[in-house]
Amino acid sequence: MIQLSRNYSLPEKKEDDLAIKIVGVGGAGANALDRIVLDGLENAEMIAINTDVQSLASSVATRKVQLGREVTRGLGAGGDPELGFNAARESVEELRETLLGARMVFVCAGLGGGTGSGAAPFVAEMAHESGALVVAFATLPFAFEGKRRTAQAMEALQELERVSDAVVCFENDRLGDMVLPKAGIHQAFAVADTTISQSVRAIVNVVRRPGLIQIGFDELLAALRGENSRCLFGYGESESDNRAHEALALALKNPLMNRGKMLNDARHVLVQIAGGPDMTLTEVEIVMQELNRHVEDHTQILFGTSVDGKMGNRMSVTLISSISSDGAAPPVPPVRTTRRKEETKPVIEPPAPVEEMASEVAAHVPLEPGSVPNEPEPEIVEAETVLPMVEVAPPPPARRKERKPAPAREPEHAPEPVATNPAPNPKDKFARQEVMQFEPVTRGRFEKSEPTIVEGQDLDVPTFLRKNVRVK
Repeated sequence: MIQLSRNYSLPEKKEDDLAIKIVGVGGAGANALDRIVLDGLENAEMIAINTDVQSLASSVATRKVQLGREVTRGLGAGGDPELGFNAARESVEELRETLLGARMVFVCAGLGGGTGSGAAPFVAEMAHESGALVVAFATLPFAFEGKRRTAQAMEALQELERVSDAVVCFENDRLGDMVLPKAGIHQAFAVADTTISQSVRAIVNVVRRPGLIQIGFDELLAALRGENSRCLFGYGESESDNRAHEALALALKNPLMNRGKMLNDARHVLVQIAGGPDMTLTEVEIVMQELNRHVEDHTQILFGTSVDGKMGNRMSVTLISSISSDGAAPPVPPVRTTRRKEETKPVIEPPAPVEEMASEVAAHVPLEPGSVPNEPEPEIVEAETVLPMVEVAPPPPARRKERKPAPAREPEHAPEPVATNPAPNPKDKFARQEVMQFEPVTRGRFEKSEPTIVEGQDLDVPTFLRKNVRVK
């Protein structure tokens, strides 16, 4: 028989075991920080850092740090990253004291301006030097904000990637797709703050929330850390009858996930499933089976689950991973475009010499009076005009006979085999037309709605397309 002493108590988790500090740098960072505070997050210190005194005064953060009292004199950086960097360097001692003792630091900033682009990398570097895990949440400006602001944002993003353990990058242009066209501009700009708030709160809850299968701090490091890595994040929550499928679908719908395609390049994927007391093992199994379809066989899945009475009938799925910024999708398009250009250059060049050859051959035809009886000029002209056609077979030998008297011109038109390539082109076109099917390019007004997926198949796609049935 096992008896517990009356003095027995469960060991309490010390708050200092995992000191988390969330820092908002600049105006956009302060807005994201305010959203996190309003949404509710416990056991984390909120710190607002800015050069603008008015912005600091309106922030709801528990701690505020003014940068560059002598450099900016309480004003903003005026969109100059160099001025923002100098302001942060002036307040280096105050920043070091503020970040002291943190094991995990979230740096939230909007890139492209002065304080966010100049001071955010400086703050992240100081936090990293203190031994904390640094995760940066950065937003890129809209394309209509100008090329200079975009260039400043990309330069600051490279600095953040260099000094941070992981970078979660949100593009405002892509986040704008999540807003209805008729939505207000305030709602459009608030999407980034809401997404950052979800990301930060989900990562903190992964480590803080007790669970049946606990995810430790070391597993979070394995999912986030990597050389020049960019973080992938997805969060979904549902309370419907099909909540397991819907929660995962919403997590994959996150712009950072590209509908789950970005997970193909991930080595580690951290998954946490949380729900109320009524969450079943079958629902957990459904989530994991569907998730395995989006990852490779060599990908290591770090799995955790927790039961929280505060969730009620809701069920949430959190996906966290990271991929190398070198292997991300953005750098690939320029490589493909250059290859296409190189391939098209030799095809574009031959037509000019072919036309010149046609005129030159026509000029040489009257010089052969003995060969005029039956096939002199008519067949030569037909051969030149029938080059792109496939129906006439005799012209090819006629071309060979007339190229013999001009041996010096053959090397000039060495790409002659390219000129003969047009003959098979019609066959290729006909072959493509046979295979070509009238696939729906767009889904019209249902473009932004979720597809109807049953047992891994999209029922919105016609049956003959899903089963590869050729329609004759």
